[in-house]
Amino acid sequence: MKKTLLLLSFACFLLVGNQLSFAQSQLEQEKTVVKSADDSAKKNALKVINLLEREAKLDAKQKTKVYDIFVGVNKKMKGIEAIEDATERKAKEAKIQNYINQKLQMVLTEKQYALYSKKMTAE
Repeated sequence: MKKTLLLLSFACFLLVGNQLSFAQSQLEQEKTVVKSADDSAKKNALKVINLLEREAKLDAKQKTKVYDIFVGVNKKMKGIEAIEDATERKAKEAKIQNYINQKLQMVLTEKQYALYSKKMTAE
């Protein structure tokens, strides 16, 4: 009887330990997904900043504002990516892109914005 109880309790501990480790790995995967989504917004902002910095000489204030524009729009972009209807998604993406362009026009000079537009349409 004691051996059976010991064996049963050992099996329960193995099962609970396995469940805990699985839950922790799930949590780590979710953290990675959220972190990579944040990284994509940063990457988009840094891509534009690097493009303009090399060719159009951005100052520090402009860099900060461009970065803030892209990071601010990131949450809306995540919501748009979840839309299943392709036509609605395209319409919302176009609306967000127009918003980004309007904000960039306020931050950048005409020459810088023209360079940005030219490079973005080329991609």
